[in-house]
Amino acid sequence: MSPNELNQTILIRLTRPDFKEVDGGKIYGLQERSRLFVTALPRDEVVHVLSGLLDGQVTSQPWAEDYGQVHGSFAVKSDPRWVLGLAASEIVPKREDYAAFPQLLNQYTIEVLYSPPSADEP
Repeated sequence: MSPNELNQTILIRLTRPDFKEVDGGKIYGLQERSRLFVTALPRDEVVHVLSGLLDGQVTSQPWAEDYGQVHGSFAVKSDPRWVLGLAASEIVPKREDYAAFPQLLNQYTIEVLYSPPSADEP
């Protein structure tokens, strides 16, 4: 699968009804390239879903866990110059960040930060 095809596969899954895209710019000041989603699914299930999308499409799955967040940078197998980023973490410890969005705090428990594949050109 090409980097673009993998990106589309991930976005198709993250835009299904059990996820909701939110304005990462308003919450964290994210740049337009990165996208933020929330869900009520348990974090382990979210990681399982994301891992399933990556399986066989990235060179390895070096998920790391620290401070309640599971995250990783993944090189696309078809062209390892292209790397994507994914992170899943609980929303509750980030109450301050979500203070202006109480409806999100009441309805969702996990956030997913997705940075689509990009190439590091020399």
